[in-house]
Amino acid sequence: MRRAIPVRAAGPSSTGEQSSRGKPAIRSAPERFFETWLDALGGFMFSVLLPIPIYATGEPFSQGIGATEQTILATAVAYVIVWYCGRRLDAFPRATLQGNVRYLTPMAAISYAAIAVLLVLLRSDYSRVQLFGSGMLTILWMAFVAQLRGRYLIRNYAVVPSALIPAMPERAACRWLTYEDVEEMGIRVDAMVADLGPDLTEGQVTALAGAAIAGVPVLDRRYLVETMTGRTPLGGLTPNEFGALLPSRQYLVVRRGLELLLTLLALPVLVPILAAVALMVRLDSPGPIFFQQERVGRRGRIFRMIKFRTMYHGASGPSFTTEADPRVTRIGHMLRRFRLDELPQLVNVLRGDMSWVGPRPEALTLERQYLQDIPHFALRGIVRPGVTGWAQINQGYAHEADEMRSKLEYDLYYLKHCSLWLDVMIVLRTFSVMFGGTGAR
Repeated sequence: MRRAIPVRAAGPSSTGEQSSRGKPAIRSAPERFFETWLDALGGFMFSVLLPIPIYATGEPFSQGIGATEQTILATAVAYVIVWYCGRRLDAFPRATLQGNVRYLTPMAAISYAAIAVLLVLLRSDYSRVQLFGSGMLTILWMAFVAQLRGRYLIRNYAVVPSALIPAMPERAACRWLTYEDVEEMGIRVDAMVADLGPDLTEGQVTALAGAAIAGVPVLDRRYLVETMTGRTPLGGLTPNEFGALLPSRQYLVVRRGLELLLTLLALPVLVPILAAVALMVRLDSPGPIFFQQERVGRRGRIFRMIKFRTMYHGASGPSFTTEADPRVTRIGHMLRRFRLDELPQLVNVLRGDMSWVGPRPEALTLERQYLQDIPHFALRGIVRPGVTGWAQINQGYAHEADEMRSKLEYDLYYLKHCSLWLDVMIVLRTFSVMFGGTGAR
């Protein structure tokens, strides 16, 4: 990635004024909104309009609404739903194409399947091949655009002061430039980045004011780093920010009702799976089917978390699992790989000990140690712990102090951005983690 080298150490010189060439000292990059429209219209043509000649018989809509017309309308509605949801979920960071596909594929599958079920219930005739073929094209288009945007759309940021540049996250699609370079070379920038606090000098404040006047967004460095990495940095976290970590009470109440409803509706599917796994655990090794352990939940409340037993009964050792842990049974390796050992926690969800999404609860002994070693670790207890969470899908298993600091930063990001869309993102990517078996021990 291109790194900037300051050309002057003195700081902004002609900030907020007109340069000798009669141009503003800093200029905004061209508006990016047209990218959204090109993305939407291009995807609509590729996924909905382009395939019509392949399956259409005659001229569509010339003789009323038939199977062809209903298929066109169904694919159009499904595409709009997937595109809109995809744009909302794009607010959350994914560093690779794989990260985008992890939520695009299940989201498109659910949307197109829901449209198909609705058509069946309405007894409407349609082309199944075309409907689901359009779904595949939609996934390909959105993955292509996400990769194109992430790799080739270079965004320029002017950083004040330039000493902050080495601490900025390295991204192929970002260039961190000094204000002096931007001013002298006339580079258009997407935003100004600074530590917005009382320590700014008069010259820096003037520089930021000049940028705002020129139509350049002024962003706080911590906010931008948080947006790009999906982590809220512990360094510099102040009590003034604790209020931002409190999710909406209304949303938490609504989410609790939804997760109870969905859990009860899923029981007919989950119960046979639970029974099959329980039988495998029983036949694999002697001992109880379930493993229970004290965990720390919301507001420090202690509860007993239920899992399928994956270790030999009576095996001693640390409360965390190590790589190639000899205590894990044969069937236990498979259960951990695909997270099937976590399924009994639906009981904890129904009891109110846990949610399906939230910070992962820690064992009581580990929690006490982390509270001593890691600042603000107790903030994870603001919400109910989860079966899955933002830290789990981004980092995976962790128990060392440095790993837990990183995990805490992911959890704090989740608390600040807790919403329906982030929860949907976590659930969708959890499915890909389960099927891929990554990050398990």
